[in-house]
Parts: sequence; structure tokens; C-alpha cells
Amino acid sequence: MHLQNDVTSIPARRLVAVLAPLHSDDPKAAAALELLRGWDARELPESPQAALMEVWISRHLGRAFTDAVLPANAAQAIEAPDMAVMLDMLEKSGTVPNRDRILIQTLGSAYGEMEKLEGADSNAWQWGKLHRSLPEHPLLQAVDGETLSRLQPGPFATPGGPYTPNASGYRASDFQLTIGPSFRMVLDVGNWDNSRAVNYPGQSGNSDDIHYRDLTEMWLTGKYFPLLYTRDAVEKATVTRILLKPAK
Repeated sequence: MHLQNDVTSIPARRLVAVLAPLHSDDPKAAAALELLRGWDARELPESPQAALMEVWISRHLGRAFTDAVLPANAAQAIEAPDMAVMLDMLEKSGTVPNRDRILIQTLGSAYGEMEKLEGADSNAWQWGKLHRSLPEHPLLQAVDGETLSRLQPGPFATPGGPYTPNASGYRASDFQLTIGPSFRMVLDVGNWDNSRAVNYPGQSGNSDDIHYRDLTEMWLTGKYFPLLYTRDAVEKATVTRILLKPAK
């Protein structure tokens, strides 16, 4: 369960290490370097470092990297560079032309964008203010008002990123989650009643049911419910029974 909810970004950790020896006279770049220094690379919803890191990677660093290492026509054909290739090259001094200048300039630009997105106080930045999960209801665009609020859960501030074990890919245009695990399960083979699971946002498709969105907070915070198997365990935990009778 801990593994499934791990929001440590190894690419972020590696980039923080690449930045560690760098310095800058530019106030924004210097502030960004200071903010990321010593960060544990955990992309929690309340993390200002995670917000800066993901904005930097997705909107600034990736494009500058491809422009630096590829011919113009090839760079324009690539929406985003392969993360592993980019990290390997950035970690090797002399592989990327003007590497340190690119890192500093793009990091300063990302810091400036974060100021526009969430204000001048970097300590108040939060990744969850940008990175949101919205489990879109099929009728999202067809209803509004009270009906919409009843049918549509969210959006919810969401941890993680594209490169965390708890995968949480997003659109770079608005950072809304597009890829992630809606269902998590851990099975204890040999002691099945000790198994655990969670489903997002709830266990019912009926918007009037108490179980329509009742698992959302558990899903967001890494909690699980007992996934019971044996009849005795299920009977003891039963809250509601639905009896289906054929029409006479």
C-alpha cells in the first residue's frame, strides 16, 4: 500500500542534484535554486517545490532541452523529450550545449510563471492548486446547477506526477490529471480477508447513494477498505442487503 501511494519523483530528485552546485545572479533563478535545495522530491499536494518542478519540466525545461540538442525541424516535431534521455544527458557535463545556462534560464522562467499562477510568496505555492483530478461525469457538459453538483465529484487536489510510483499524468496546458490508478488492490494470498482495496470516487454509480463518492478521500490520502472474501467476514460487515424478486 505504501508503494502504491509513493509520490517520490526520481526525475525530480536527479534534477535537484544537477542543480545543487549551480548559482545565479538572477533573483528568480536564485530563489528557485534555494527553494529546491534539499527537497526530498516528494510531490505532495501542499508542496511548493513540486509545483515549481512540474511547471519547470513540462513548460520550460523540456522545450529548451530539445531545442539545444536537436536540429530546429526535429525539435519542433517533438512535443516533449524522453525523460530518461534528457536526464542522462543533463547529468553529463558537456553533453548539452550551454547546459548550465539553459538550466538557470528555464528555472528562472518557471519561477516567474509560478508567481503569476499562485502569487509572489513561494512558501504559499501548492502543487495541488494546479494538479487536480476531475472524474468527469458523461453529463458534465449537459447539466448545471444543483444537478451538476450532485453528479460531478471534484475537482480534487491530487498528489504525484507522471514519474512517481503513484502515477499521476496530466495535461501540460492546465495540469489536470489524465492518467492515474482509479482502483488499487493488495491481496493477501492465504489470508484473503486481510486484502485491501480502494476505488475512485466511490462504490456506486447512483448519485443519490451514500457510496457514490465516499471513497474519494481514502483514494487521495492512500487509505484502503478491507476487501473481504469469506462468507463469515462479509456477513459480519454487511450494512445493506438488496433483494431482487421476479415480478409476479
